[in-house]
Amino acid sequence: MQLVIFEVLFLFSAGLIFFGGIRGTVAAVAVLSIVNLAVHSLGQFWHWEIPLFSGGLFGVLSLLILGKITSRTKIVSGLVGGLIGLVVFGAFLTPVAAIFIWILVVGMGLVPKSDSRQFLWGFAPTIMRIILGIGGIIFGNFMTL
Repeated sequence: MQLVIFEVLFLFSAGLIFFGGIRGTVAAVAVLSIVNLAVHSLGQFWHWEIPLFSGGLFGVLSLLILGKITSRTKIVSGLVGGLIGLVVFGAFLTPVAAIFIWILVVGMGLVPKSDSRQFLWGFAPTIMRIILGIGGIIFGNFMTL
């Protein structure tokens, strides 16, 4: 039962990172620190806490830098938020229905009409959030072994 609760907390942390961005990354590090405190003694706590903080700092800095780069290239700012909204719709509906509702509600395509470099930079923050979320899940599982 304890492992199931930990796994739910790890998935919650990944969701915080994905949907919250920089603030979510800070909150996910706090959740993982609480799990670390619950699992380990004080000596072992710092053994896992230092890599956790450094990984959280890397995540915050990378999201901050990617956010600055994407805003400097004048990419549609709603692209990342729109993709996150599509994922939320997709969690409750089938993917085809989610895309159909997305087109009806928002009225714009999922792919902006710009060059491929701007398109890739538009997806960079979302991809980084996914990578950081998966990294948090993996780190948390190793931490509770």
